[in-house]
Amino acid sequence: MQIAAPDDKRTALLRTLGALLGPTRVAPGCLDARLYSDLVRRKTLLLVEDWATREQFERNLDLAKLNAIVAAIELSNEAPVVRVDSVEREEGVDTLALHRTTGPGAR
Repeated sequence: MQIAAPDDKRTALLRTLGALLGPTRVAPGCLDARLYSDLVRRKTLLLVEDWATREQFERNLDLAKLNAIVAAIELSNEAPVVRVDSVEREEGVDTLALHRTTGPGAR
């Protein structure tokens, strides 16, 4: 979820969203949960959760978590951007090396 944090609500938004991280990280199936702040667009916060399965993600969306998310949205003066992505395949740094040797401008 990407959300705009007005200066006067930034601390409250960080606390509200930050409070979700601990319980989310220990939930069954959670691979990672992080809250980012954009360095260029300072008002932009990004909450990212990585789940082993869609079912585990959905199981974690209980009423308390949904209420906290709604409370955070209400602190913002803009509509949030919410995305749920499904990843079919993951690749690592080896992919970068492959493109470096075969991509445009390779030597």
